[in-house]
Amino acid sequence: MGSEMCIRDRKIMTTNYLQMMIDSLNKKKDILTRIVALNDEQDAILSTTILDDAAFDSNMKAKGDCIDGLDRLDEGFQALFNRVRDEINNNKAMYTEEIAVMKKLITEVTELGAKIEVQEARNKVKVEAMFRRERQEHKEAKRSASMAKSYYQNMSKVSNEPQFMDTKQ
Repeated sequence: MGSEMCIRDRKIMTTNYLQMMIDSLNKKKDILTRIVALNDEQDAILSTTILDDAAFDSNMKAKGDCIDGLDRLDEGFQALFNRVRDEINNNKAMYTEEIAVMKKLITEVTELGAKIEVQEARNKVKVEAMFRRERQEHKEAKRSASMAKSYYQNMSKVSNEPQFMDTKQ
């Protein structure tokens, strides 16, 4: 009877850990879905002719917070997995339902990750183009200011008296 109790307790404990891992994957999926939405928002921000710095900064902060959350979830998931790895490997048949749910969630999370990579690459191109445009505008403004300064310096050298006088009368 003691052996049966130990197996039942181990199954309950492992099932609880697997449920926590499933919950972690669901949270990861939610965060990745949020990042997809933030990337769409960032795309819209970068598609305007004038960059809204506050909106861009807010978007980047929100994405950073999401990434921090993902890191914490990944660490927790790995810690849980390390606790149940041997039990799952030795008794896969006992946990087929939980394993199937986790496989499905891992596939969904992987697909979201691939979508995010595509979005990030697209937004990176837009950010680089925006910075090139900003540098070009800065360069042109600097050149215009330099030309204006030169013009005013030259004009200040010219006296108010007429340069050519008609001496005929």
